[in-house]
Amino acid sequence: MTDTAREEILARINEALGRRGGGEYVSSTPGSSAPANGAGAANGADTASAEVTATAADSGYHHEGTHTGEDLVELLIDRLVDYKANVHRASGDPSETIAQLIGAHGSVVVPTGLDSSWLAGFSGGIRVDAPGEELSVDDLDAQGGVVTASAVAIAQTGTIVLDGSDECGRRAITLVPDHHVCVVRTRDIVDIVPEGIARLDAHAPLTFISGPSATSDIELSRVEGVHGPRTLDVIILSD
Repeated sequence: MTDTAREEILARINEALGRRGGGEYVSSTPGSSAPANGAGAANGADTASAEVTATAADSGYHHEGTHTGEDLVELLIDRLVDYKANVHRASGDPSETIAQLIGAHGSVVVPTGLDSSWLAGFSGGIRVDAPGEELSVDDLDAQGGVVTASAVAIAQTGTIVLDGSDECGRRAITLVPDHHVCVVRTRDIVDIVPEGIARLDAHAPLTFISGPSATSDIELSRVEGVHGPRTLDVIILSD
């Protein structure tokens, strides 16, 4: 890249961020704008221009989405399927769907706060991962799968967020087993990322999941299950 091209790119970035060429942020307060050399604005037109530049980066930023109701749910499903997750619908009680999904497993792990009625139809063993009684990595690896709830689901990006709460569990239990069954309540689905972030505790151990674990780092060949579960089943639970 030539110096001229680099300078042009940096100038465009500075302009988009509301900064002058020297990297100084442009004030949007009338009369307070000043170039890097300390000289004041030449006239009112320069000040007005600075105000426009300073707010340009924020002008197109959306804090709320436009999808609602079933359209919102369908958008999430579309994104999840595109990421190769398996999506199921349930109303009120997901126990039958969960039993069908994990029925072949000898045992599964669940977080301590998961609704026990959700596993009413499962005849295998249930290992509870609780504070002070955390399962070892070997124990987790021996489980056929893990069942959790979720904190938030972001439709636009097809992302499910776990927050380490009692019904989501600690991160390890959703990374080691090869099969993750995750329940997403429709009331926890939002349209865009800012809406999702606004619902979350920034101090919580957040895990963002967009489809089952996969990588194409080696010869561009997709391999699943490298960094987490090979299979992700998402149950959309209507209230």
